[in-house]
Order: sequence, then C-alpha cells, then structure tokens
Amino acid sequence: MSTRAGVFVAALAAVALGTMGVAHADEIQAEEVIVGEEVVPPPQEEPKREPCCTIWPLGYVDQTFDDIVAWWAKPNREITIGSGLSTSFQWDFNKPGSTTKGLERPQKVPFRFNTTESSYYVDLFQFSFGYRADPEPGQFGGKVVFNAGRLARRMKADWNGSGVVPDTWWENKEAELQEAYGVYNVPVGNGLTLKGGKFVKIVGNENIEPWANPTYSRSYIFTFAEPFTHTGGLASYPITDMVSIMAGGVIGWDNIYDNNSAPSGIGKIVLDPSEYANLSVGGIIGPEQTCGGKPGALPTLQGQGCDSNMRGLVDVVLGVTPMEDLNMSFNFAWASESEVSQINPGRHAQWIGASGTIWYDFLDCFTVATRGEWFQDSQGVRLGATDPQGNPIGTTVWAVTGDLKAMISEHIYVRTEYRYDGSPDPIFFATNENGNPGQWRGQNTVAVELGYYF
Repeated sequence: MSTRAGVFVAALAAVALGTMGVAHADEIQAEEVIVGEEVVPPPQEEPKREPCCTIWPLGYVDQTFDDIVAWWAKPNREITIGSGLSTSFQWDFNKPGSTTKGLERPQKVPFRFNTTESSYYVDLFQFSFGYRADPEPGQFGGKVVFNAGRLARRMKADWNGSGVVPDTWWENKEAELQEAYGVYNVPVGNGLTLKGGKFVKIVGNENIEPWANPTYSRSYIFTFAEPFTHTGGLASYPITDMVSIMAGGVIGWDNIYDNNSAPSGIGKIVLDPSEYANLSVGGIIGPEQTCGGKPGALPTLQGQGCDSNMRGLVDVVLGVTPMEDLNMSFNFAWASESEVSQINPGRHAQWIGASGTIWYDFLDCFTVATRGEWFQDSQGVRLGATDPQGNPIGTTVWAVTGDLKAMISEHIYVRTEYRYDGSPDPIFFATNENGNPGQWRGQNTVAVELGYYF
C-alpha cells in the first residue's frame, strides 16, 4: 500500500471512530482519565464473589439476608442485626440411654456442651440487635443477643443466686439472654471503652455459637474449665496497635444475681504483633461458692468461707496463621478453688486443660478441622464423673476431633464431625451387649449439622 493510501485509510478510520463516538457515546466507557500528566483509571466495582458450591436457589436466601442487614446498617440508622441457626443429629456408639427396668438413664452424650443424642434438634437459634455496638470515641452504644434451643438452656446463668441451675421456671426454659449491655467509648487517648451489663466471657478460644467455631463440638476447656457469661462492668483500652488490655468487676461465673456477697475480678492482655500470630493471657479471680441466707439459696457452706474461698483461673490463647487459609489456635487453662474437693471433702481442688485446633479453608467453601485436647479434674469438681457404683471420682479425659464443613451458600452451611473421647477410668455411659447400662473407658460419636448465620 502506498503512503497516500495508508494516510487515506487511517483518516477514514479516524472519522468512522469519531462518528461512532458521537452516535454511541452512551455505550462507550472511558478506560482512563487523564489529569494533567497523570493517568487515573476509572473506579471499578468488584464483582460479588460467591462460594464455589453455592446451590442455585439458596442465592436468593443469601440476597435476602444481605438486603436486610444493609437496610438496617444505613448511616442514618447505625443499627446492626444478626441471626444464626444450628440444627444437628448426634449419635453416640455407646448408646448411653437405657430403658432397663429400674436402671433408666437419659439418652445424653456425657461430658459435652451439646449432650443431645440420637435425635434431630434445634441446638441454637440466635438473634442479635445492636446500636453502635463498637462505638467511636465520644459515642454511646449497646447490644442485645437472645438465644433459644438446647444450647440456650445449657449455657444458662443463675438468675436467683441459689447456686443451682436450673431451679426456677425461667432457668428450665430453652431460652436465654446471652448478652445485654451498654457501651461508651470515652474520648481519652486511644479510646477507653466502658461496657456494663451481661456479656460473654473474655477468656478461651471458642464461642457459644456453633457457626463461630472450626469444630461442631466444644472442648473440655470451654465446657468445664471456664464460665460462659458475666454480669458486671468491663473497661478496654488499646495501648498501641499491637497491645490492648481489659479489666473489670463482675458478679461471678454465669450469675445474674450473686450467690454470695463478694464480686470477682476479670482481666486480659492481648498482644497482636503481626498478621501471623497473636497471644492473649486472661484471668478471673473471686469467690464463687454459695452462701446461705439469700432468697432461694442453698446453704452449701452454711456461710462458712463462702466469701473468702477463692476460685482463680488463668487462660492462655495463642493464635497462629502460618500461611493463607491455614489457622492454628492453642488454649491452655489452669484453675483452682478452696475447699471444694469431691474426693477429699474440705480440701483444695484444681483443674487443668490444654487443646490445639488446626483448620484449613480450601476451594472457597470447604473447611477441614482437627482438634486434640486433654483435661484433668483430679478432685472431681468440674466433670462430675462417677464410677460404676455412682461414687464421684477424679479423672483425666482426652479427645480427638475431626470436622469437614461446606458452605452451600454464602450464609448456609453443613458440617460433619467424628470425635473420640477416652479416659483411664470407665466413666462414659454405655449399653452393654445384654442391653443393660454400663460404663466404658471411651466413646465414639458422629454428628451432622445444618445451619445458617449472618
């Protein structure tokens, strides 16, 4: 092609493109904007990513959840809402229930936070409502979390100070107020947050909500070594981006109305030096034994030492993220209390436990998790274990757990679990070959869970 022809063709192309630009300006989006000498790319919306295995109809459910949350979270409202549901079927190969005449035992999996066995139940339904639950300096806020289901009754607080749960109409119901607190961020330094009311514990590495944990079942530390909730006040302060502290005074372990006349103290320090590791050390100390003389209270100590016998807990949690999608969490707990031994009445008792959990997220929607744990209750004060004759004993337990979880939509999941528990003592209820109740040194359980959360 000659030079003139080339110039002519180029000119025609320029005219054509110019005409197209005029005729279809609304159909063409600029790829960049030139400001002075700087080229600025236009803002682009990132497409919404869905889990790899979203089942088509469930996408509409996800969108409904997202729309509800977004409507309440508008700037002029500053309200956050959330909900979750966990339903499950759990099977104990020991068949702990028995209907042998005179030897009836409930069909429950022993030494579990969720004791349901051989039936499909609603473990937990939760609804939360918050207004500036995490306020900025100078702002007030608050949050309410309501639970219903089997686990709501399992994590009940003592509402009448009797030291026994359940022993009232409300304490027998499968409903509980998990949290109800007000919060104020004092504009001092980096922001001093003051919280008052009922709130969840500050120790441990597991949560009451099943969907907030890598495994379906909870560890022995969560179930027996620590409280579930507190009622009182808590102050939190971030010293730096890597160090924060908490301290407060509470009525006690899982109490709404105090079962004695002295409060307990709680505290925690959190070290967060990098995105790969974090460490927290928390503790609780105070009297937790029941005094007589209170309305409905059981005089377990006849007022002797109930305000002076201390219960202390030290809890350490180490979190490690060695690579993307791989997480590790290690928990160690040690506690002691005066004059509560069930093996040697009047003697000091202690309990100690350790657990390690590893979980890995893959293919955007699958999580595989495993946990190993060990717990010692040498004076029989936490597990409540008994020998085959029904006498209280001190013992040691351990467990190995494996889980596989699949997000079948952005907010809906299904999970399966296998767990083995063992002990040197025959403490696990079982049904023997003759159909009579007995006790073995181990138990195998499997579970299937279906739930949602947003």
